Amino acid sequence: MLKKIITAVLILLLLLIASAPLATLIRKKPTGAVTVRSWSMAPLLNRGDLVFLWPAGDNSTFKEGQIIVFRAEEKGVQEWTLHRICGGDAQNGFITQGDANEYSDQEGSGYPPVKPEWIAGIVPTIGLKPLKIPLLGHLSLYLERHHPYQAAIPALIGVLALALVLDEIFTSKKKRRKEKITTAQLCFLGGLAVSVLMASLMLSGSLFITFPYGVEEHPGVLMGSDVGILQQGTTREIELAELSNSGFIPAIYHAVSSDPQVVLDQNCFILAREEATRVTAIVHALKPGLYQASIVVGMFLPFLPPGIIGYLARVNYWLALAAAALAPALPIFIIPFLEPRFRHQWIRFWRKTLDKFNIIFSIAR
Repeated sequence: MLKKIITAVLILLLLLIASAPLATLIRKKPTGAVTVRSWSMAPLLNRGDLVFLWPAGDNSTFKEGQIIVFRAEEKGVQEWTLHRICGGDAQNGFITQGDANEYSDQEGSGYPPVKPEWIAGIVPTIGLKPLKIPLLGHLSLYLERHHPYQAAIPALIGVLALALVLDEIFTSKKKRRKEKITTAQLCFLGGLAVSVLMASLMLSGSLFITFPYGVEEHPGVLMGSDVGILQQGTTREIELAELSNSGFIPAIYHAVSSDPQVVLDQNCFILAREEATRVTAIVHALKPGLYQASIVVGMFLPFLPPGIIGYLARVNYWLALAAAALAPALPIFIIPFLEPRFRHQWIRFWRKTLDKFNIIFSIAR
């Protein structure tokens, strides 16, 4: 029973994450759900909330107090705006305003009254509370800023969700008992999709910095280098990058230098929302020669403790990335093991495999 509940929740979340962006890309207007991109409706709706959206059409009726999403590029409303109707009518246009704004859009932003045909959808409410999922929209905001293929990952998740739905609907109970491995495979694919998504997010936020420099008896200029040629025995401090966290959750940055002559002032940075810092290093001119310094500043979401991430990053950046990406997928991977029948099958499978290896090893001896 617990497995069925977890699977149902997983399906709903996957469908929600996948369907809204894809439908929006196809229809060229917000559909199904929309991500809040500003604080103008706070505290009712905050930046990063995922808000459900009821599509508006020719037969829709609008009234004061409704929260709507609208845009009219030819009239100066360039971006999709999610604000509340606070006056006006369908014939002359509606007056709109964000709950946190002092002035209406027509007074403060110079928008014309909003015509019904400009409205893409209405936010449904229960009582006075809009239907929303807090924080879930931050994933969409991050993808929009950093990922070059925004539709690829939602499409992958959508295919996975559809496979789970079809498996739940069309597989009979009798057949399901005989094919637990199919559900296990789907959970594996689901965990893999989550891991790929998390790895993509963290990889897009990481920095790979290289720069040439030289060490000689006399200082000089080196083409294409901000450091140049340093005099042996001297040092120079350089700024490598500026880090900033515009997301909602903390971000962990870990910097590693592959060049023993380039020493970082600080290796680990934990940035809360809206925090920023600089990565600096000191170049020690110890041995004469020309060098190509390589520094990796890895960005990691806080799925693992900073100490573990730092240890793995010092061993290898890609090892740390894989571990941090797999961590949030572990609950999906263990779903099949909640079923006693699958656990027993798994144990029998490995026992048989080990027995085969023991037989082969015995023959080889």
